Amino acid sequence: MTYLHNDLQKRARKVKQQQKWMVLSKASGVAVAAFLIFGLANMHDVGVKKPQTVSLPPAEVVELPKTKQPILPKQPESKKPTEQKMNPPVRTTPKETNKARTEQVDKNKMNTEPISQTPTGESQMRQPVSPPISPPVSPPDIPAPVWTYFQKIAGENTNEYQVHPSLSNEKTGQYYFTRMVNGIPYLDSGYLVQVQGEKTQSLALSGNKQLNTQLFPDPAKAIPMEQAQQAFADSVELAYVGNQSKLVYFPGLFGNINAIDGTVRKEEQKQLIPITPHGKQYVRNEKEAAAFLSKELQLPMNEMTFRYDSSNNNSMRPQNLKVLRWTSENQQKSVSLDVVADTGQIVSYYFNEAEESSKKTPDPKPTEAYIESASLFLQKFLDKSIQQLRVKDIIRNSSRSEITIQFQAMHHNIAIIDRTFELSIDLETEQVVSMNGDLTTSTDTLPEPVNVILRETAIERLLEEGPLELVYANNPGLSGANQSPQLIYTIIKKETTRTGIDARSGKKVIW
Repeated sequence: MTYLHNDLQKRARKVKQQQKWMVLSKASGVAVAAFLIFGLANMHDVGVKKPQTVSLPPAEVVELPKTKQPILPKQPESKKPTEQKMNPPVRTTPKETNKARTEQVDKNKMNTEPISQTPTGESQMRQPVSPPISPPVSPPDIPAPVWTYFQKIAGENTNEYQVHPSLSNEKTGQYYFTRMVNGIPYLDSGYLVQVQGEKTQSLALSGNKQLNTQLFPDPAKAIPMEQAQQAFADSVELAYVGNQSKLVYFPGLFGNINAIDGTVRKEEQKQLIPITPHGKQYVRNEKEAAAFLSKELQLPMNEMTFRYDSSNNNSMRPQNLKVLRWTSENQQKSVSLDVVADTGQIVSYYFNEAEESSKKTPDPKPTEAYIESASLFLQKFLDKSIQQLRVKDIIRNSSRSEITIQFQAMHHNIAIIDRTFELSIDLETEQVVSMNGDLTTSTDTLPEPVNVILRETAIERLLEEGPLELVYANNPGLSGANQSPQLIYTIIKKETTRTGIDARSGKKVIW
């Protein structure tokens, strides 16, 4: 029985071995099942003593060749850890497994380049790429020809400039590129590009050279915008615009706001002078004009040669003017008289005499004496509706022995800001040698200062129309390469006209 039992076991093992190789040759996927069967057979060899147990394995093995699908899909159903430990197929074919992994790695290497080109690729995310250095991009509000032209003239310094919208005017084709220093526009350094039809031309302003930025005040030390706006608000006052017969609110700033200490230069409010105007004076012809000049200037007009020129007209006086002019034989003296062409009303005159270099300037009198003399002279030509003047400015001419006094016409103690008169007095003769201003001025059409809008409302609208800007600008009173520019708050406008707010309607007024 022992021999027979051993023989049967040998045959059973031989059959099992044959069946195992048959299964492996037809379907590699059933390798796991074959090894499981082989393991079960070995367990039978050890733990089974009855010969009838040998017939059980062939029954399972015979079914394997008829099965077209591998048994592997059934493995996931068993989640026992013991069966995972009994599953060794991964370890039985290490060469094939390593080859497969090597091929997969090679495929990944082949796909590295296309992945790096994809913005969402994992390889690009892991390996940051430095952004390319691109040329300056044209701002969206600048025409392409203007930008291209500016790049040519600015060259490698293009990035140091920006278009300043307050100084540019798209309607007229003007684009002002201002230089930026510490992130602040420097108004005295830039390029003005002008487009006229198909032509583009430029104007380079002074200061487009190497800058010493150490001379520029630190913008971090500037006062807050709110403080600058308050300084602006404090300067707003009521005034008349004579040409438009309107009462307006306008800023009385005489210059800008210092951004470092907040100081403001305002027009000095000098004394008010009551006057008794005589009314307008007229000359009908050359003879009457000569008599007037002879009386006022003590000139021997019979020794002067008369010349006529009607071309001297300016925008300060809208009337059509006629100019009467005389000169001396040696050209050392000249005098001119401006009159309204159709009425002959005197509006101004000017006397000029070449001074000798050896002429000694006399000691001047107190300023009040010249103010009185000038106001008494001026009232002889003013309309009777003007009852009050204000001293606006006093200028001493260092090159000539003259003093010039500027007066502002007033109405209800409110200045008529476009009605200024200027008189010059010779310090030696104490005569008024020139008188300029619109002597046709009348206050009859000016409105009364009643029913006006709130001052705060006018201030708000003024800042909306022309907001304050923080900029660098050269000090007009200084010159030289080592002069430090000013850091200022100012209002920058495209137009050179003045702007105010109508005190009654609240609308913008330009004059």
